[in-house]
Amino acid sequence: LPHRSALGKFFVPQDSYAGRHRPSSTPSRARKFVVPVVLLASTAAGGLVIRSAGASELGASANAAQGAGGVDASALAAARADRDTARASRDSDRDAALLANASAAVTARASLAAKSAADKAEKAEKAAQAKAAQAKAAQAKQAAAAAALAKARRWVAPLSGYTLTSGYGMRWGKLHPAQDLATAVGTPVHALSSGTVVSAGWSNEGYGNLVKIRYWDGTVSWMAHNTRLDVAVGQSVAPGQVVAHSGNTGRSTGPHVHLEIHPGDGDAVPPMSWLAKHGVTL
Repeated sequence: LPHRSALGKFFVPQDSYAGRHRPSSTPSRARKFVVPVVLLASTAAGGLVIRSAGASELGASANAAQGAGGVDASALAAARADRDTARASRDSDRDAALLANASAAVTARASLAAKSAADKAEKAEKAAQAKAAQAKAAQAKQAAAAAALAKARRWVAPLSGYTLTSGYGMRWGKLHPAQDLATAVGTPVHALSSGTVVSAGWSNEGYGNLVKIRYWDGTVSWMAHNTRLDVAVGQSVAPGQVVAHSGNTGRSTGPHVHLEIHPGDGDAVPPMSWLAKHGVTL
């Protein structure tokens, strides 16, 4: 607003509103420097804080030194050493944990491999034992079969008590093709080995009650003059089985068993020598 000067004259100040538009105002020199200085100070402080946060957390002594207006180099060095120690300890713990995990994994794999090998060995041992047991059982079965076969094919004497009388050879002008075994009437007569009855009944050729047996090797025995026959044609017999009872039937001069041996159902041979070759002594 216009005001009076010291000389009593009115004048209008140059920076006052004089017209329709407000004249452009230029900031004073003081305003030009106030804001930048403040901004610079805050930026510098922010940078210091940022650098401190990014590097490490200073200890209480370093913060106290900075608060006092300076940085204590030894405190800063100690803080950095603490930071490095903490980082090294952290890295060491991490490496130790990784090593422990790797060791545990190796141990687990080794344990699994050992268990697998043990299981495989146990399975192989059981298989070997089973195979050995099977082989042993097969051998035992074969041995039993062989023993049974040997027992079935053994040769025995036709009587348990007898007296040798007329033997194989010429008698009364003709061949007597047998060995006579004198015994009491009714004495059990046994099959010489395993075989099948091929004839059992009365003979019209003077043999009386006659039984013929074909044995497992094809040999046929004739046992005559029996008082009774205990088997029938087609019946299987075993060594020592009772097939008849001795007597005096047919053309006979006394109770006895007339024994003939026909190998392969052929001609008769001397019974005593043939039986001797088969382990039987008359």
